[in-house]
Amino acid sequence: MKRIIPFLILLAVSCTSQPKRVFNIADFGAADGQVCTQAIQQAMDQCSAAGGGRVVIPAGTCRSATLYLRNGVELFLMDGAVLQGLDNPDAYEPYIPKHDLTRYDSGNGTANSNCVNDRQWMKAFIIGDGVADASISGPGTIDGRHVFDARGEEGMRGPHTILVAEAARFRMKDVNITCAANYAFLGYALEKPVFERITITEGWDGIHIRGAQDAVIRGCTFQTGDDSIAGGYWDKMLIEDCEINSSCNGIRIIMPCDGVTIRNSHFYGPGVYPHRTSGEARRSNMLFGVSLEPGAWGKAEGVMRNILLQNLSMEKLSSPVATSVREGSVAEDLTLQNITATGLTGNLTPVVSWNDQGFRSITVTDCTCSR
Repeated sequence: MKRIIPFLILLAVSCTSQPKRVFNIADFGAADGQVCTQAIQQAMDQCSAAGGGRVVIPAGTCRSATLYLRNGVELFLMDGAVLQGLDNPDAYEPYIPKHDLTRYDSGNGTANSNCVNDRQWMKAFIIGDGVADASISGPGTIDGRHVFDARGEEGMRGPHTILVAEAARFRMKDVNITCAANYAFLGYALEKPVFERITITEGWDGIHIRGAQDAVIRGCTFQTGDDSIAGGYWDKMLIEDCEINSSCNGIRIIMPCDGVTIRNSHFYGPGVYPHRTSGEARRSNMLFGVSLEPGAWGKAEGVMRNILLQNLSMEKLSSPVATSVREGSVAEDLTLQNITATGLTGNLTPVVSWNDQGFRSITVTDCTCSR
């Protein structure tokens, strides 16, 4: 008797997703210790053209100038793989915005001017230009080489390690980023980005995002020479289960945002790596665990609201939380729940303010501060 296979089972089998296409950069001519820009870029281009998949960087050191992520491509660094930038700052290209992103500019007229029309500021080692469903993952390392550029911010900063802008569903998972010449990750206008178990050491800011919807930073480890997480104009941001060490601030929000939850994380100082900008002074003290300062780096109109800080432990820093609300910005609805801070060198209150204009409503529950 013939066996009859139900139609629904046949349909399920036919809808099973196909295995990920794999493109190994060695098949495109990449070799350990060599400059592999062309091989890596060709692999990503072909992978995207084939409908997406995984581009593998095998164990060893691949040196490269600027690389461009592509739609649907997962750049995967195997264990022992090092993707290393070049020491020449002229080897890097800038991201050129397709739309007006000037609302995210800050520090105009100062040594920390960050403007999207400044091509020097927008240079990066890896660029995701309006990509969809692109990702970077694997246990390997991306090394920004601390590239010095006298034309950069503060007369010293080189390219960002990764810059992704006007992109949807970008993901980073497990990868290590070290020695960023400016920010380890800089994002503009991102939709649903996710960062999981990333480790960032040295450099300036760790993850710095200007403009995001439904963002997640989870299980990440930071030991940065400047703010570990920073940015603003976030609409729903979740930061959880992170280890945060900095020679500046743990989390610094410099623009309005709506719906930020920071929970179940540990902040500790002093900084494992010195503050990059301070030079010979080599400042390593950690300032604030969370600094909420919309407009501090230039006028940033809008409302900062619905900020929840929950289940946080902090040790050996200045003060747990600081606020500074500047002209053009409004702040309301800040909630602190279950925060323990020890070894403080500054004010022993859970929240300190840099100016008279602060949050309209602050709720504090179960918070303990001590020297």
